[in-house]
Amino acid sequence: MKQAREYPQVKVSKKAEHAIIKGHPWVYFNEITEAQPFENGELVDVVSQKGSYLGTGFANENSKIRVRLISRNANDKFDEAFFERRLRHAIDYRKTVMGDDFSNCRLIFGEADSFPGLTVDRFGDILVAQVLSLGIEKRKKMLFELLAKIFAQDNQPIRGIYELEGMEQYKGFFPLEGYPIPDSTETTITENGITYAVDFENGQKTGFFLDQKYNRFAVAKLSRGKRVLDCFTHTGSFGLNA
Repeated sequence: MKQAREYPQVKVSKKAEHAIIKGHPWVYFNEITEAQPFENGELVDVVSQKGSYLGTGFANENSKIRVRLISRNANDKFDEAFFERRLRHAIDYRKTVMGDDFSNCRLIFGEADSFPGLTVDRFGDILVAQVLSLGIEKRKKMLFELLAKIFAQDNQPIRGIYELEGMEQYKGFFPLEGYPIPDSTETTITENGITYAVDFENGQKTGFFLDQKYNRFAVAKLSRGKRVLDCFTHTGSFGLNA
């Protein structure tokens, strides 16, 4: 006899079932055929027309993306330990792929890391976060405290987590217990041998396009010994690499 699940069920169409099986992390409002009552921002089980388990995710009836999946494993328990494992996995992955550049990189990249609606960039000892889903919004205190704990245990303590406008029209340092609020929203980073002053409060997105590092490095190699016209400077990073 199957053990009863503790989450409300959302039944989806055949089209949505096929998309989920292939890895799509969202269920749209018009793909739901039946739904038990649920609380916005809380977890629901997504099931097929025949009742087969497809995954679990954050539900929100105020969004056209009605469910954002975080797991397809029916054995997962969505406690603090679950989210800590997920964060550590994402951070360990960045360490592997970024190598010496781990000090300045995107740590958490939303659905790609199974944290739908969460972006976290690292600028040295400052993390900049943006939350764009209600399920994450309800859990951000836990997630931010876990991030601080993980970096402290890794002997790379952070000074603070700056939160950009997300679900609420607010931006500022998140109040982490035991961490004084930094007195500046500017920091300095070094990338490809170039030093930048980053204003993560007023800059574009999280302050600097960290995901363009290797494109900038490619431009540096391509432009060596040439005259370069930079018509689209934002921070000047491509021009400086050239």
